[in-house]
Amino acid sequence: MVPDPPGTEAFDPALEGVHLILFWLALAAYGAEAGFRIGGVAPSTPWKSPLAAGVALHALFLALRWHLSGHAPMAGLFESLTVFSFCCALAGLLLCRGEETAAAWVPLSVLVLLPQAGAALIDKRLTPLYPALDTPWFATHVGFSFLGYGFFAAGLALGAVYLRSGGDANYRAAGQSALYGFSAFSAGMVCGGIWAYYAWGSYWIWTPKEIWSVIVWIYFAALTHLKFIPAQDGWPGWTKRLEMGATAAGYVVMLLTFLGVSLLLRSSHTF
Repeated sequence: MVPDPPGTEAFDPALEGVHLILFWLALAAYGAEAGFRIGGVAPSTPWKSPLAAGVALHALFLALRWHLSGHAPMAGLFESLTVFSFCCALAGLLLCRGEETAAAWVPLSVLVLLPQAGAALIDKRLTPLYPALDTPWFATHVGFSFLGYGFFAAGLALGAVYLRSGGDANYRAAGQSALYGFSAFSAGMVCGGIWAYYAWGSYWIWTPKEIWSVIVWIYFAALTHLKFIPAQDGWPGWTKRLEMGATAAGYVVMLLTFLGVSLLLRSSHTF
């Protein structure tokens, strides 16, 4: 039998069981949402669908896990995946509220479900926070970063739907996803620099995750600004389809940074 990690003895086993039930219920709601969307039987607005119940259950799960562990539930691969799923759902609720953007929920519901389903396969035990992470800057840095990731996921769904069927509402919402995601990710980088200074004595450490974070930041900085450069000699202009394709592709750049670098390369961000 594998022993519990040191420091877990103080966790309430009853509440720990309750909070995991909330996790599984949220996963079931997200699964139902994806199934209904793919089957074409989901309500046109997400607030009347299983997704709304899933988000509420998910929020309760995260709040209870925070209470049990005493720290923001954003450490380790399990918590990272489930928070990512939650932020994808939140971003979708903000950007795809009406019937005009309802088609985006078909791919977006899958993007919400997949990280939550992945988290279901991982060790869910509560563990103490490493001393270097035990600071409010950790929660703000990671929280803003995941919020940005959620908006980038919504951008993939909205951009893909626009490329397939057009729609001014999809175009506007996709543009907002890039802008909001870029803003949240930028705030996360600033908070991360402050956290790094207190943890390691330097605002910036050139590890693989930091380098790829710069790549993500430059990518979305360009994406949110190129549309304002008018067409001229040597520059054909930033067409809507090109912008939507780049918005959708930004999710891949983000995912390489979030999971690819964190899983494959060693750094302070390794899971």
